[in-house]
Amino acid sequence: MKIENFSKDGYLIIRNGLSSSLIKEIQTQILKKIVKKKIIKSPYTHFSNFFNKTKNEKLFNLIKPLNNYLFSEEYINKILHQKKLFNYITSLLGRDLAVTADSSLTINLTDNKKNYYYKEWHQEIWSGASTSSVVIWLPLFHKSRTDGQISLMKNSHKWGHVPNSNKKPLKLPKNYSTIDSNLNLGDVILFSTTLLHKTSTGKHPRLGLSMTVKNYKYKETSFSDNHNWKIFSYSEMTKIQRILGNHYLSPFRVIDNQ
Repeated sequence: MKIENFSKDGYLIIRNGLSSSLIKEIQTQILKKIVKKKIIKSPYTHFSNFFNKTKNEKLFNLIKPLNNYLFSEEYINKILHQKKLFNYITSLLGRDLAVTADSSLTINLTDNKKNYYYKEWHQEIWSGASTSSVVIWLPLFHKSRTDGQISLMKNSHKWGHVPNSNKKPLKLPKNYSTIDSNLNLGDVILFSTTLLHKTSTGKHPRLGLSMTVKNYKYKETSFSDNHNWKIFSYSEMTKIQRILGNHYLSPFRVIDNQ
């Protein structure tokens, strides 16, 4: 998709934004953490069997260690630096980039209404996200690309702040159109923080990854600074500033280290 479509549609779908080898590596590592035995069947079979057996447990307690693992082992960093995805992100935001350290895996089960991770229609700005940030979502495990990903409300990124209460819209237009993400493994969707979106109901368990990325040098008036942010990219100008070390520009500060 052309980068100009982001302002027009409120989202971009990047086909093959992640390599198949990286997806396979992440799947393998996640399965090692939850199944804890040799993977002899397809990755999805192991994944679905595990969560079907544990669906009565608190999902947050199962997912949180996996979140921490993806950060500690630099998998979030590897994802964001995939060449095709990184090029789209930098085209939108520049190269001084940070990702929320509380980026999270989201699981979709068949009994969605009882699922902590099931989300009705909402905008990310309700949680304090800035309109200068971009949301990234991608599937990690799924039965098929049409089963239980996310849905988007067409053109809603242009509606402004939708009135809401208790994490639900109070009012929506009488007529609106929706779009299903329908991503293959390796595909990524980037969308605006004002775009209304929700969890799609699926017949099989699904694991996805949601992240918010911003240019950390933008001046913001939102509450997004209350989140934890991890810098993962510096622009060339910032690299020079980091070498200089301080805004006083101490003379010859690093001359003996070059």
